[in-house]
Amino acid sequence: MKLKWAIWAREFITPRPSVLDLFIAGMLAITFFRDKFHQGMFFVFYSIFILILTFFMKPKRDYISIPLVLLVLWSFIGIFIHNKIKIVPDAFINQWFVISIMFEGFIYILAGFLLFRSIVNYSTNLKFIFLLLPVFAVPLVKVYSFGGRITIPTAFLVSVVIWLFVNKKYILSLALGFAGAFTAFSMWPWIQVKFACRPYVWKELLRQITEHPFVGSGFDHRLTVDNMVWVREINGTVFGWIYRHCDPLSLAAYLGIASLAFLTWLIIETIFKTRKTIYLIPILTMVLAACFQMTFFESSKAAIGIVLLGICVKETYKEAVE
Repeated sequence: MKLKWAIWAREFITPRPSVLDLFIAGMLAITFFRDKFHQGMFFVFYSIFILILTFFMKPKRDYISIPLVLLVLWSFIGIFIHNKIKIVPDAFINQWFVISIMFEGFIYILAGFLLFRSIVNYSTNLKFIFLLLPVFAVPLVKVYSFGGRITIPTAFLVSVVIWLFVNKKYILSLALGFAGAFTAFSMWPWIQVKFACRPYVWKELLRQITEHPFVGSGFDHRLTVDNMVWVREINGTVFGWIYRHCDPLSLAAYLGIASLAFLTWLIIETIFKTRKTIYLIPILTMVLAACFQMTFFESSKAAIGIVLLGICVKETYKEAVE
């Protein structure tokens, strides 16, 4: 038995991870920063640090994603469309302008793109990160357990059911699906409580999209509550500030429906690249979770998500540079 476990563990470190791989794993340390400002600083500048390290290396793969490049380009154009803050000498608003571009705009998206591209094109073996993930995810697990959140576990269960079905393991897929449905039925009152605000948030985000369908309203460059949306009056009730519980709709509200088209294209492209492999499970989990909660709009979750997405694409992208 010990020998089998040793062989199984060795698969995660074969071939031996490179120095770059070890530094990429360091991105997971973002979960131990409590302050969101420090998380944002770490995410942006550590992604640039990883990029600088790749300047010493030759790429091992030549991964190019047209929808991903278009999404980054569109967010870059958004800077010149939306940021209309007037620079006033020695004013606080100047500092806010810089922070908004870095943490909630183009630089934030660019940092994620650079990290993802560095992982796919330059990494050697990052599978060992799956062994480290439980340790670095402890702070996030504490938050989830304290709030009784069920989005990620539910998304993971649905993803496993889909993966089993795609791989023609119909009996296991149905059995797990029925077990999940029974569990959901038994805790339905709690699910209703956790889900209650989401339809109102989605209605507000859709309303914002219809108001600015082509270029969006721009990233949060005003002095508003971070990662929250003001839900206006719906059926005579004003709900106030509520967290954005849908990344795709939030992106479309910020940058217009073109960004949503690029994102959808990217998701479909990524799923087709992974095909029926085991890596389809984490990809679907992140996609489903992002539709029902804030995921990639929070630095700590975005860092973990991008690293895992990079690993999944790298492991299923076989075209090497000659």
